[in-house]
Amino acid sequence: MEEILEFLKSKMTIEEVTGSLIMTKVTGRLFSPIEKTISEIKEYFAQTEYTPLFDTEGKNQVVKFGVFKKVVGRQKYWLNIVLFTATLLSTIFVGAYNAGGDPFKNLSDIFLGIPFSLSIMAILTCHELGHYFVSKRAGMITSLPYFIPAPFHFFGTFGAVIRMKSIVPSRRTLLRVGVAGPIAGFVIALPLAIIGIALSEIAPAPEGLEYFRLGDSLLFSLLAKLLHPEIPSGYDLFLHPVALAGWIGFLVTSINLIPVGQLDGGHISYSLFLKKRKYSYILILAILVGLCLLWSGWILWIVLAFFLARRDPTVQDCITPLTTKEKLLAVIALVILIITFIPIPITFG
Repeated sequence: MEEILEFLKSKMTIEEVTGSLIMTKVTGRLFSPIEKTISEIKEYFAQTEYTPLFDTEGKNQVVKFGVFKKVVGRQKYWLNIVLFTATLLSTIFVGAYNAGGDPFKNLSDIFLGIPFSLSIMAILTCHELGHYFVSKRAGMITSLPYFIPAPFHFFGTFGAVIRMKSIVPSRRTLLRVGVAGPIAGFVIALPLAIIGIALSEIAPAPEGLEYFRLGDSLLFSLLAKLLHPEIPSGYDLFLHPVALAGWIGFLVTSINLIPVGQLDGGHISYSLFLKKRKYSYILILAILVGLCLLWSGWILWIVLAFFLARRDPTVQDCITPLTTKEKLLAVIALVILIITFIPIPITFG
């Protein structure tokens, strides 16, 4: 411990040392240039059993160091493969039913679900691989995507997740990882939505029957008007399975970009504002409560975002500021959120 404190004295002006061997906090000011100093401290600690964390408290800068549990062992991929296969099958079956088929009565109807399944799986896979490759490039220990099948759900899946098993190296890395998924998924969803809407048909709306009517985002509505400029009264646009996958891709992207909790948007907002992001929660909660008046499904997302997944991510370097490029990525994510957000996702027509 004494050797570590002597080393830190050569890298910062120490005002206070508190804590124990489990977690020690050193308060003071890092010597300039800060980025170089942080890099040198990281290199020093890499030779020890301790991991340093860099943060700010008021006008002071803080270096915390302690022993963190490290992930060991080789990753097993069998569960990822099983879940991916199950989700592929569940989206094929759901896609077949959404297209008017019934695979249990006519096995050949299973082919009706393939366009939807391949489209939605492409969007979800690219979204998660965006997170995966950017985090791996930053040296993080990250799992492959775990897909969640839902054979009795309208979408056929509850999406996919990856597990970050190591500390995020910096707020810069956190922003890049958070942005990578939504942008990658959006890049795939956009052309699929265009192709799907072009293949969609205008037909008479069912009279006296209830049917699902999907809400519009700004972007999806614009694409529909450009590709089908005139829809006669009493008619409606019935989406091709590929268009439905694109619509779901927009919905998933926008929900993930809501800036709260452990959502991608929550990681982006934390990288931008750190602990100050909590001041935005009142406004975001008020907006979501207002949206509940339009669609009750937002209640679920309030519970998930504000009560079940509110924990802040563990970031090693919260001091080094973001670059202009990373701030631009955050702006792009905000624009994607605005143009893909669907206030009322589903109603009955």
